Amino acid sequence: MKIFREVSLADSLTVLNALLGFSAIAYAIHDFEKSFTFFYLALLADGLDGWVASKTEKSRIGKELDSLADSISFAVFPAVAMIISKISLFAFASLFLAFSILRLARFNILNVEGFLGIPTSISAIVITSLIRLQQPFEVLAIASVILSILMVSDIKYPRIRGVILAIPGVFILLSIFYVEFCYLLLLSAILYIVYPVVGVWRERK
Repeated sequence: MKIFREVSLADSLTVLNALLGFSAIAYAIHDFEKSFTFFYLALLADGLDGWVASKTEKSRIGKELDSLADSISFAVFPAVAMIISKISLFAFASLFLAFSILRLARFNILNVEGFLGIPTSISAIVITSLIRLQQPFEVLAIASVILSILMVSDIKYPRIRGVILAIPGVFILLSIFYVEFCYLLLLSAILYIVYPVVGVWRERK
């Protein structure tokens, strides 16, 4: 099968991301808390595949494969987690899922430095952190709407590279064992989201 000749080491990590995302969805049905472990591991796999891709030769299918994997781990899983936590969030979870998919599809046809709109992984971190921290319906509903809009916005976000990635990576690992570290994970995501938005607001003043 010639397809395997196209798969690089980075692509293998991307597939691992997808499998971990699928595991998170499957476990969410029977062991909701454990499902977040698979989600965090998917985040780490996603970060590693980007790092490996930057150090090795990129494959022709890498970009498309990455978006397909992200749609499972960072679009479907957060939406499912919202519904499981509060079935009344179904409409907001559907909105989040739809806009996540739109954001990923647009990413595949753009050729820009960094990102246009919030990356789905960041949005997923915010939603899952709020769920684990047992935030009320109103907070999750408002957050999902804001994140959905920002994901398809034209606001430019930087691509995080190098040693800086280690900081959220540590928070992700610790969040597997201690739910309290979700506060730091959430704070990191919010700072990333707000920084370019503040810049755009200042330019318009």
